[in-house]
Amino acid sequence: MEVSKKISIIYVLVGVLWIFGSDRLILFFWRGIDIAQLGYLQTAKGVFYVVLTGLFLYLLIDRHYRFLDKKVKELELANFKLEEERLKSEHSKNQLDQFILVASNDLAEPVRQSQGFLELFIRKNEETLPEKSIAFLRLTLDNFIRIKNVIHDLVSFSQLSEKGIPMEDVDLNEVLEKVIHLNSKKIQEGNIDLRKEVLPIVKGDYRRFTQLFDHLLNNAIKFGDPERDLRISISASRTEDRFTLAIKDNGRGISQEYLQSIFYILQRYDHGFIRRGTGMGLAICKKIVEDVGGEIWATSVQGEGSTFYVALKYK
Repeated sequence: MEVSKKISIIYVLVGVLWIFGSDRLILFFWRGIDIAQLGYLQTAKGVFYVVLTGLFLYLLIDRHYRFLDKKVKELELANFKLEEERLKSEHSKNQLDQFILVASNDLAEPVRQSQGFLELFIRKNEETLPEKSIAFLRLTLDNFIRIKNVIHDLVSFSQLSEKGIPMEDVDLNEVLEKVIHLNSKKIQEGNIDLRKEVLPIVKGDYRRFTQLFDHLLNNAIKFGDPERDLRISISASRTEDRFTLAIKDNGRGISQEYLQSIFYILQRYDHGFIRRGTGMGLAICKKIVEDVGGEIWATSVQGEGSTFYVALKYK
């Protein structure tokens, strides 16, 4: 029960008991009292009641405020400790991001050089070396490319933690056109049927939205079904408080049990199961969308295709 209700009930009960009980006491001790004296006693009784109840209420309220003051101090101490932990965590995170950037830059150059040397070696010796040796070298080259992609994704993800994200008007039609242009070779070679509707203007960062569309488009291309031509449609709908983008494909699809796991860092869906991988594309997408107050999710039917939804607030 609330404290205010308790005080009110106690006040009423004490008042009722005092009214009936005090009158009986007066009549019991002063049976022969006249009307004038009875009036004085009634006044004294009222004054005594007001003083007594006032003192009683003061004690109750003072006790309640001391209790509240204690809780406030405990809350302030807890908030202070939380702020200390937050600052420590933020400092550690900044150090980790800095370490990722430095380590990635240190790793990127030797990986790039090794990849270039190996590509050159394969081109010059492809006709003279045994077929098995060339296959082994190409596998090694693929591993270098994967390492380079890991480094690139790590840098991209760490940079998403930067503060001061510019919130400007971004025309998603321009963003999509740029992404299609960047992936035009893949789209042409894959004979992909890409259809798009008019997209909205939203608040955010042009560079990050470019990353978002690039990852989602490449995800659809990567997991197309080799037994049929890939169709990708990009559309937008509007509700009362937000735009919802839909990137739909007729690829291999995703089993229902893995639809949430695909947005985890360093997890990738492939051929019906989740395995540890190098891709962080969907994790990057999730971070980009949530940083502007949006939401991303997916629906899918295995063997029929997937639809990725991105909900964004009005600009």
